[in-house]
Amino acid sequence: MDHKLEIFVTTAEQKSFTRAAELLHMTPSAISLSIKALEKKLGVRLFDRNNKYVQLTEAGQVSYGQAKEILLKYDQLKIALLELEPSAAMPLSIGAAYTFGEYFLPSIIYAFNKRHPNITPTITIHNSKAIIEQTHKQELDIGFIVEGDIGNPDIDIELFTEEEMVIVARPNHPIIRNSQVDRRLLEAETWIIREPGSGTRDVTDKLFAQLGIAPKKVMSFGSSQTIKESVALGLGISYLSESTVRSETNSGTIGAISLTDFPNKSRFHYITHRSSFHTQAAQLFLDFLDSYVMDEKVSVHTKKRLADK
Repeated sequence: MDHKLEIFVTTAEQKSFTRAAELLHMTPSAISLSIKALEKKLGVRLFDRNNKYVQLTEAGQVSYGQAKEILLKYDQLKIALLELEPSAAMPLSIGAAYTFGEYFLPSIIYAFNKRHPNITPTITIHNSKAIIEQTHKQELDIGFIVEGDIGNPDIDIELFTEEEMVIVARPNHPIIRNSQVDRRLLEAETWIIREPGSGTRDVTDKLFAQLGIAPKKVMSFGSSQTIKESVALGLGISYLSESTVRSETNSGTIGAISLTDFPNKSRFHYITHRSSFHTQAAQLFLDFLDSYVMDEKVSVHTKKRLADK
């Protein structure tokens, strides 16, 4: 494979010779020389350059799409050859949204590894939006996301499991102690929620719409763990899937309730690119998921109604 293609694609995605050089462990001048050599070989100018950024020309945009396909095919060739050796380690690229990756994926990988010890997974954890994008670019063999409205015809999606969403607060908070939940109290509270692009954030926004509230005090964090610690300290309340807070509710550092008026569920899906090529490792993992049964968990929250309904 021509290394110049990898340099070109990386530079196009980073929009910077300097950042591409850092990722490829090269110098910016070496990146520039490689791009110039490729431009000379192809007979076109691939980038518009200035002091602030590099941007693909029209010819560069066409070349980028083709180069990306060539690199992908090359990776597929390496994997296909690797699969000819049954004893060889086979790579598997898995991406997962934070909630699924932190609270569900480890036990799945453990069980899969016991059945297929020669398959070596590489795990990427990000929010659902980023996992969808990486799956679309075929940078992942399979992705796990929260919720399922992806709107991308190139991606296949399957429901894997679902569980109840719960409002969480300190155990002595009125929302936890009172027999019913005051809608006005919910709106007046400080909400600590996930960032845009997170599937959990989508379900939280759905709850706000169902309640008809628009909380004025909102903090956005990129980690459910950080949210839980903030809630336990009394910084505010949140809306998370039950497994996320199971340990804290059992230990008594956080209280959890669900609203019977709006019994929302967090739905976890797995996604793959709709292509004819799946590695043997990816197909084995998909077959494994079809037969995998999640452990039954005892509910750790209280069901309550809204006071004004």
